[in-house]
Amino acid sequence: MIAAIVADMSEATAVDAAAAPAEQPAAAEVEHPVAAGWRESVRAGLATWAAGLLLYAATTYVAWLPVQDLPAKAGNPPTGLDGALDAWNRWDVAWYLPIAETGYQPDPLRAAFFPLYPMLVRAVKTVTTLTTFHAAMLVSVLACLAALILVHRLATDLLDAGHGRRAAFYLLAFPTGLYLVAAYNESLFLALSVGALYCMRRGRWWYAGLLCCLAGATRLTGLLLGLAFVYEYLRQRDWSIRRVRWDVLAALLVPVGVGLYALHLHNVLGNATAFLDAQKHWFRDGYQAPWTTYRELLRLISEGTAYHPDTVRNTVNLVVSLGSLVLLALAVAGPWKLGRGGHYLVAFALPAMLLPVVNPVHNYYPLASVWRYFLECVPAFLVLARMGRSGNFDRIYPAVAIGLQGVMVVAFVQNNFVG
Repeated sequence: MIAAIVADMSEATAVDAAAAPAEQPAAAEVEHPVAAGWRESVRAGLATWAAGLLLYAATTYVAWLPVQDLPAKAGNPPTGLDGALDAWNRWDVAWYLPIAETGYQPDPLRAAFFPLYPMLVRAVKTVTTLTTFHAAMLVSVLACLAALILVHRLATDLLDAGHGRRAAFYLLAFPTGLYLVAAYNESLFLALSVGALYCMRRGRWWYAGLLCCLAGATRLTGLLLGLAFVYEYLRQRDWSIRRVRWDVLAALLVPVGVGLYALHLHNVLGNATAFLDAQKHWFRDGYQAPWTTYRELLRLISEGTAYHPDTVRNTVNLVVSLGSLVLLALAVAGPWKLGRGGHYLVAFALPAMLLPVVNPVHNYYPLASVWRYFLECVPAFLVLARMGRSGNFDRIYPAVAIGLQGVMVVAFVQNNFVG
């Protein structure tokens, strides 16, 4: 089996080398009307999204079978559709809903959760008859669709339509893909960040700046999009300062979302940096070298029982963290590289994946949630899509990923910690 995979992937590599993406042209060539192809991206994204929703509905329906005749942590099986949907009201959802209802008072710990997602939830609830939770689910589900469409469009523009279909599918199939439809800000942030990255590639700098601003109002990591903005702007101008134009000022929009949030916190809590201070409640306090974090993680794994949930989570997060770095390296060099036109994606994704390593959780889960954050590592999924030109890889990855995600969905609706 392994030999077959290697042979198949070697053959696909030769094909990839012949069909490697052309380098991005200079600014004068990229600043043209958006290319046709959105219809195909909408179809591909919609098909992947519908398949995912069917998977989540079916898995939720059977989620109580493993605990038949046993006291389930999530209680008795739901008796109707509303009860089944409410089974997704878990963990961080309990933070977003109160923010959507009453804002950041009276609990300053709410400041850890950025405002754009709960603002949209509140808006949807206001104009519909939905409960706050159901409005939150609707926002996430629609943002998931937008994210899949945009990932397909970006991958198609950088590579081709086949890679676009695989990138979108591989993203949703990833074991933590369930967070793209859960009442978290995951899919909203992904949609905004990928939209910003796509606009950067097309040279639409003011749109890119606005989307970066909105991404920053969704999650602090949005600030890192500024690195991609500067890199891609200068690259499209052949790194010549003389070719810089007034549209470079769009970069000033990148930190506006975070700045406005800090101003709001100053007004309501008297502390503009409350979103940083609140992280201490989740044991994120201080920075350290990445090798220190990895060494601590290896110690916890070696001292733990092999099949204990804590050991499993730590092992998975370690593999995902190191795996993301390998995939990002392969995005730059090797048989599946994305070309210089994809380097700006790495400029955003690399610091985003290193941030939880240098600012870890100081308890028994140093890299907690890293395999959820991996969903934002877009160039890694583009590399996987290139690997997917191998028929064996294209069969094995989805089978393993979807199987694991099914287990994660069952664990999540049973109110067990997944991320």
